[in-house]
Amino acid sequence: MSIAIIAISLCLGLTLAWVLHRWQRRQELKSAEIESQELVDEALEKAADKKSELEAQLIELKDQLQIDYDEYSAPKLVEIERLQERSQAKASELEAKQREVAKQVRRLEQSVKDKTKRVERIQAELRARRDNLKSQREKIVEALKAKVKDDPNQLIAQLKDKFIEEAKRDAQQDIQAQEELDYAESERRAKRTIYSILNRFERAYSPERGIPNINFADERVMKKVCGENGENVKILEEMIGVDLTLFPEKLFLNVSGFDPVRRELTRLTVERLMKDKWVDQKRIQQMVEQSKRQLFRKIRSDGNRIAKELRLKNMHGDVRDMLGSLRYRYSFSQNQFYHVGEVGWLCGLLCAELGLDESKGRRAGVLHDIGKAMDHSIDGGHAVIGADFIDKHGEAKDVVHAVRAHHFDEQPSTELAYLTIAADAISGARPGARRSTADSYSQKMADLERIGRSTRGVTATYILNAGRELRVMVDSKKVDDMKALQLSQELAHKIEEDMAFPGTIRVTVVRETQAVEYAK
Repeated sequence: MSIAIIAISLCLGLTLAWVLHRWQRRQELKSAEIESQELVDEALEKAADKKSELEAQLIELKDQLQIDYDEYSAPKLVEIERLQERSQAKASELEAKQREVAKQVRRLEQSVKDKTKRVERIQAELRARRDNLKSQREKIVEALKAKVKDDPNQLIAQLKDKFIEEAKRDAQQDIQAQEELDYAESERRAKRTIYSILNRFERAYSPERGIPNINFADERVMKKVCGENGENVKILEEMIGVDLTLFPEKLFLNVSGFDPVRRELTRLTVERLMKDKWVDQKRIQQMVEQSKRQLFRKIRSDGNRIAKELRLKNMHGDVRDMLGSLRYRYSFSQNQFYHVGEVGWLCGLLCAELGLDESKGRRAGVLHDIGKAMDHSIDGGHAVIGADFIDKHGEAKDVVHAVRAHHFDEQPSTELAYLTIAADAISGARPGARRSTADSYSQKMADLERIGRSTRGVTATYILNAGRELRVMVDSKKVDDMKALQLSQELAHKIEEDMAFPGTIRVTVVRETQAVEYAK
């Protein structure tokens, strides 16, 4: 019984416990559902608030974008409308032009058609006229053949020769007129260039002249140097290689020789001997050696000085020595050392004026007469031997050509060669630069007269302005105006070929026609 009660009690307890458990679970589920519902409601409220906030921001953003769009697009729309209006105007203008061009094309086409018809009509008229002229010419030829006994071909040849002669005369006159214009223009430009370089040229002029005589202070000094009977003169001649002539009554010693350096060596030696107390053969030999060393130092110094003055780089030492030896060489009494320096500067300035290499111009100018330092010992003209010398010592080919061609031993073919010739002429022709001797002046007069009389038709020759003008009189019956012009050119060319002279020589041909009649 107790077991049953216990069992029943146990069952009831378990049932109650299960019921309580189920109720508790339901309460918990219900509480969880309520809590979850609250969470959902809260989340929904937050989502709704967020949505409202985002919608408000979106509306605000749309409003701002609309404002920005209005501000940006308004001027652009105005610009677009303006461009559309311009494009429409351009299109209208283009269409108008196209219509105008089409009208012009139609007019041109019509004009071409009209002109074509006119050309065809003119061609037809020309053919008719040509046929008419042909028939008339045939009639005229037949009539001429009937009246003239000469051969028609001969007449045609005569007329042809006459026309050719007239054409030659007209052409020669045109050529003469053009040559005069070209000469005047080139003369004007050349003078302007020369004035410019002469104004820029500031090198000092040297009036130094070569002196062939050595003067003694008195008879005692002369006898001391030359010896009582002139025996020391022979010693000096043998040691130095010059010819000495003593003039005891005039107290001077004349020095002559082809080598100017030897003449200068003689002068230095004699001046040293004048200062010595005693003179004998041994002392003379010592003085010659000392003077020779002094002279060679002076030559080297002068060569280096002129190369430095003209800023000439990479010049061989032998070439500089030859330039220095020009210090004792004279041409028409002009010192060649100073002459080549002048020509170097002038040629460089001419090159600068004409846009050429100024250093090349100075180099060609200073080297142009270097052959004069050696023409006493080597056969050939100084231009040729000088060019060969500098060519062997590494000078540029254009400089060598300018040196060789400056006296036309070789035909000048470069601008540098012609400018070297011009600079040489300027230096030699300026007033006071050179002095002609009586013999050279007489020879120049004789050559000019010979050249003037060497042409047929010349009746008289006159030399004017100290040889600067040759005036010839011609026979008007043998020489016409055209031949007179040709004669002046031939004489000028012959003078250039046969003579060497500074400056220019004017050639004038005078043709005079005289008509004589007697009244009875």
